[in-house]
Amino acid sequence: MSFSNLDITKPVAMKTIITLCVVAILAFEAKAQKLTEYTASNGVTYHLKDTVHLGRGSAPNGTFLYLQMGGWGAVLNYDANAGPNQLNIGRGYANTAVIIKKINETKIKGVTKGYFTVGGGNITNYLLYIEDAIQTCEVVPCTANGNQPVVADKFDQLKKLKALLDNGAITRAEYDEQKKKLLDQ
Repeated sequence: MSFSNLDITKPVAMKTIITLCVVAILAFEAKAQKLTEYTASNGVTYHLKDTVHLGRGSAPNGTFLYLQMGGWGAVLNYDANAGPNQLNIGRGYANTAVIIKKINETKIKGVTKGYFTVGGGNITNYLLYIEDAIQTCEVVPCTANGNQPVVADKFDQLKKLKALLDNGAITRAEYDEQKKKLLDQ
């Protein structure tokens, strides 16, 4: 059976698509390891029923890249023509909070990733990809011990630092000191 030949207006084709989506979600969930706590790179140990405070969405338009619609809401609202960011949560969630319902860890291509199923106060659940959200400050705190972001891109920071030096905002000594700190992390 070729998917390009499916006419989704026919009930049989629609049932096939829904069945495949459900099977894919169940397979992903079965592969994931469910946990009761997760210690993230920001130094916070998250537990079931904890509140996670959201920062701001990291997309240019303010939407969240790592907080996405999950569960049946994602299946029912999916539109193949809408693009990859259609499940991202809007910027209206900035500076609010979500509650952890499930803590999961999965291994994808040899890399272990943590993600939470969270509730935002309405009928559907969301998926929060915690480490990515920490890196982009979509959750707070996104730093450990009040320092710089934990997993910040050193090269981007060096580029910004160099721009400050070139614009005369900092001295060469300040630049060298900050550069050394960045590279010693």
